[in-house]
Amino acid sequence: MLDGGPGFEIDIDAVQKNVEEAEVVSLYFPMLRKTLLVDTRTADDVAPLVCLVEMVQNAGERFRSLRRLRPQLPRPESITLIPWTIRIESLRQTGVWARLTARLSECGGEDSLQTAADCFEELDALERREILGALTGKNYRTVWGRPGLGDGDD
Repeated sequence: MLDGGPGFEIDIDAVQKNVEEAEVVSLYFPMLRKTLLVDTRTADDVAPLVCLVEMVQNAGERFRSLRRLRPQLPRPESITLIPWTIRIESLRQTGVWARLTARLSECGGEDSLQTAADCFEELDALERREILGALTGKNYRTVWGRPGLGDGDD
């Protein structure tokens, strides 16, 4: 188990097992409000899908978004929704990223491997911007203020 922050524990073994077995992996990042969507299903002229999408409210919305993204494929038999509440780099450190890319390679997604790498870099950049924003106060507000700094208690 990995500490994923208040109220979250991440069972890395379970995550890796799900990555290996599910047709669709929806790895979502609540802090970034983004989801890494990996659909390993293939068909004639249909390669695996790897993309960054907005988070959805529930599994039903994710199924509908998959239908819009991949109308040529039937409803997936298995989908796993994995919240990732810790640093992006920890995907590599825990071996989850290696399992995910190995899975893409197995299903013939050589082009998907580059897309996955690009998605990882984008997630990493989004995380850095979010952390910088939190440190500088951009897009964040404190729940308390210091006297004399515009909190109305001057």
